[in-house]
Amino acid sequence: MLKILLIYYEPQASGQTTHVLSLARGLDRQRYAVTVAVPERLERSIAAFRQSGVEVTPLPLNKALWPHQAVVGLVRLVRASRFDLVHVHSQEAGLVARPLAWLARAPAIVYTPQTVDIRRVRRRWLYALVEHLLARVTDAIVSVNTQDKQRLIGWGIPAHKIVTVANGVDLARFSSPPDASHLRQALGLAGNVPVVMQLGRLCHQKHPEAFVEGAALVAAECPAARFALVGDGPLRERVAAYLRELGLEGRVHVMGGPHEAFRLLVAADVVTLTSRWEGAPYAVLEAMAWSRPVVVTAVNGCSEIVVDGLTGYVVPSGDTARWARAVTDLIRNRDKARAMGAQGRQRVEKEFRQEQMIARLEALYDQVTTRKKDGDLQRR
Repeated sequence: MLKILLIYYEPQASGQTTHVLSLARGLDRQRYAVTVAVPERLERSIAAFRQSGVEVTPLPLNKALWPHQAVVGLVRLVRASRFDLVHVHSQEAGLVARPLAWLARAPAIVYTPQTVDIRRVRRRWLYALVEHLLARVTDAIVSVNTQDKQRLIGWGIPAHKIVTVANGVDLARFSSPPDASHLRQALGLAGNVPVVMQLGRLCHQKHPEAFVEGAALVAAECPAARFALVGDGPLRERVAAYLRELGLEGRVHVMGGPHEAFRLLVAADVVTLTSRWEGAPYAVLEAMAWSRPVVVTAVNGCSEIVVDGLTGYVVPSGDTARWARAVTDLIRNRDKARAMGAQGRQRVEKEFRQEQMIARLEALYDQVTTRKKDGDLQRR
């Protein structure tokens, strides 16, 4: 049996938690013993991991500079538990946890950044350099889309170290949708109006201001339409101010990220994503699993998930006019929207199932650990 340590960081439960939790739940328990190192502030996520039957080590992880307790805690955990493989998730954890795992003499290190973009454009050259250097202590890098894989290769990282494994969803969780009318009532939305929803953190990456600006354009064409931003984050006050400025209070509902927020997508007629960059966003996969048409920006893996004109629309990032026209088209053409939603569900069933993702990662784990063991035997 292989002992696997999964490590990740994010400030609040979102896509990283969804990904690592699905991996922890899905790995074959007859072949893998799983431990998860998780940010200690994510209390609800810690409980979910424990309920899934894996060992959990909460640590005071930060975005960049880890406190002494987190550094020592991770090194001691890796040394004491003698893991066969350490799998680090997220850019933030990858910058710190990989060198620590290497110093702690982890036999094998795998890394999934989820996305290879960063907010500060002027520092991208430095980030690319750091990723290039850390690749030397990384046995395999998992890219969740092919575009990011090509960028990593362009940074000088050997192609043989990079494998593309798309994110996947557990379709069993989408077999019994909640009642849409009850959801709308709970959200304060009328049952007979078109609802446009976006699920994601209110942060620079997700560009929620573009959602608000686009909502104003859609509302001018479809006065009955209502909008919902589901999530929380550092831009919440800015979004609220922008809503007041555009006179959209009462039309755009801003709500936090409740537990199992993906279930709220059932209340939407159209699901959108206005991101500046992405990896392979779970919110889009979840919307498609609920048979909802989507409008996304043409960034990273979004255009690999959504087939433009078939399962939804793909528009340039920042082009709120194009976004608004796409959303308006789906609101006005309900039959087209339903057909796109059905096609989206079929696409997820074919290409983005959790079982596929788990099988590919298990194969990678076996390949990496076997290669490392064979190398150790040859050196002896």
